[in-house]
Amino acid sequence: MGMYRRFVHAKKGMSTVFGGLFFVILILMGFNLMTWNFLQFDAYNGVVTSMSQRDQLSSSENIQAVPPGATGFAGNSFNITVTNLGGITTTLSRIYIQNVSPTGTLPLQCRGASLCTVDSGSGTINCAGNGNCGFTNANIRPGENNHVMKVTGLTINDGSGYQVIMSSTRGRQFSFFYPWPVNGFGGSNSNATNTAHGALDVKFDLNSFNFTRGTQTVSVPGWTVPYATPLVYWVKVVNNAVNPITISQYTSLYFVCYQDRFGSGNGTCNETDLNFVVDNRTMNPNTLMAYDDVNRPYVLPGAGPNGPTGSTIIKFGSFCPGATCGNPPPNQDVDFPTPYLVFMGFFYKINGQIVGQTISFVAVRACTTYPSCP
Repeated sequence: MGMYRRFVHAKKGMSTVFGGLFFVILILMGFNLMTWNFLQFDAYNGVVTSMSQRDQLSSSENIQAVPPGATGFAGNSFNITVTNLGGITTTLSRIYIQNVSPTGTLPLQCRGASLCTVDSGSGTINCAGNGNCGFTNANIRPGENNHVMKVTGLTINDGSGYQVIMSSTRGRQFSFFYPWPVNGFGGSNSNATNTAHGALDVKFDLNSFNFTRGTQTVSVPGWTVPYATPLVYWVKVVNNAVNPITISQYTSLYFVCYQDRFGSGNGTCNETDLNFVVDNRTMNPNTLMAYDDVNRPYVLPGAGPNGPTGSTIIKFGSFCPGATCGNPPPNQDVDFPTPYLVFMGFFYKINGQIVGQTISFVAVRACTTYPSCP
């Protein structure tokens, strides 16, 4: 009987041990399940964040072809010039070219399903029977203007109309048509502040007409200026035409002092000053740099379908066109702040032609008590 009782007690002890182990296993399984769930949820959030960031980066890409889209035709090659209006570097991985009006030289190329595929680098496909089709210079930095890519293996100036589609590594596509639709000067796409009677326009706001002086390299509004002080004027302009504009060295600001009817002076002033355009590296009158409209011109990009593609600041400060002939200071003939009418005369090249345009004029006062002005 004693042995039986010890055997029964031993069985009860084993049951307790196995029951405890089973309970611990259940707890560990539940813990593992929760840990796995947390890890999967964290991985899911990571994927969502990564995809959201990728979508955000993709939507930040904005590549625009510079009219006329394709240039520099030589043999079986040509150039595509683009501007990066987005906020990130864009890498183009492939260019698709499709003949949309097959009326050019036979044999016709890039038609229908047989569109031409041009890969980055030396290319891997003979898309038009002239050797592998490829393009170079595929990385475009943010804010970069007039970025030139060279396409080899085919040409698109054979008389047909082509659609050129540029595809980025993030899956965005940007396209243009060649020949480029012609729109010479066109109407203005400006808002209510329109002052244009041609392609150029000034959007008048507080900082549309600024100046720098002396050691001052940050421009400030120029509606009132210090008396008898050499200045460099900064004018913000936009281009309403779809074609880019190159500013000529003869572009200038014409300051005309007009009669003083407000103070105790003698009521007359006879000053006129010309301020010609200077290089955009000029910061103030102490560092005037001559404007070179051949090697370092101001080039205003063409407008898009929704209007101008941003503004360009053009600087003025020389007596002479294309030279550093000093800087005409705003003086006064009377003992009261002198008012000036400032006429903006622009000469520029568009579609290979020189055009002269008076944009508008503004009123400026020269004050001995600047920055206050009575």
